[in-house]
Amino acid sequence: MTSPNDKPRVATGSLIAGALVLVAIAFSAGHWFAQRNVTAVSPPTVAGFLWPPPPAVDHLQLIDKHGAVFDQTRLDDHWTLVFFGYTHCPDICPTTMATLKQVRAQLVGHAAFERKGQVLFISVDAARDTPDVLRAYTEYFNPDFLAAAVPDAERYRLTEQFGIEVTKSSGATAGEYYYDHPAYILLIGPDRRIIGVFTPPLEAPDIAAQVRTIVDWGELTE
Repeated sequence: MTSPNDKPRVATGSLIAGALVLVAIAFSAGHWFAQRNVTAVSPPTVAGFLWPPPPAVDHLQLIDKHGAVFDQTRLDDHWTLVFFGYTHCPDICPTTMATLKQVRAQLVGHAAFERKGQVLFISVDAARDTPDVLRAYTEYFNPDFLAAAVPDAERYRLTEQFGIEVTKSSGATAGEYYYDHPAYILLIGPDRRIIGVFTPPLEAPDIAAQVRTIVDWGELTE
C-alpha cells in the first residue's frame, strides 16, 4: 500500500523555491561572484540550475552507514547528489534510488564527476535506519553510495539549512508511522552550496546531462 509520503512535494511551502526567495533577499550574490571567476563563463541554462545559490551548508551532524559521524566537511571539494528519504518508504525512495543508480552509471567517464562526484542518501528515520540497515539498503543500489541518518534532535537544523520540509505522521496501526519528505534530488557544489535541484518526473538521462553541464561550468569557474 502506498502511504501519503509518496506524494511529491516539490513546488510549494518552504521547499527550495521558497527558500531561494528568502536567500535572494537576505544575501547578496556579489560576494559569491567575487569569490569565483563567474564573469568569464556564462552560467548554464539547464532547468535544474539554481542561481544565485543559497548559503553554504555549515552544520551537519549525521551518523553514516559505518556508524561514524558524517559532518559538513564530507561535502567539501565534492559534487554531491543528495536525496532525502527513509528505508521503509514503499515507493518514492526505492524508485529514486534506482534512478540515482542509473544517473551514476551515465556519469561514468565524465572526468570531473569521476574525480569529485558522490551520491548521498540521507535518512530522516534514524530510529529504524541504523548503520547496518542503511548500508544494506544503499549498497543494494551501488556499493559506493554514501548514506547517513539524521538524529531526531538534529532534524530541524538540517531541514532548515536545506530548505526542505519533513513531516512525521502516524500510520493506520499502533506504532506505525511514515514521513512526508521531498521527492527531488539536490546537487551540492564543492563549496557546500545547493546549486541544482531535479524535480519529478526524474529521468536519469536528463539528470545526468544537467549534472554534466553544471559540473563542467563549475569546474571552469573555480
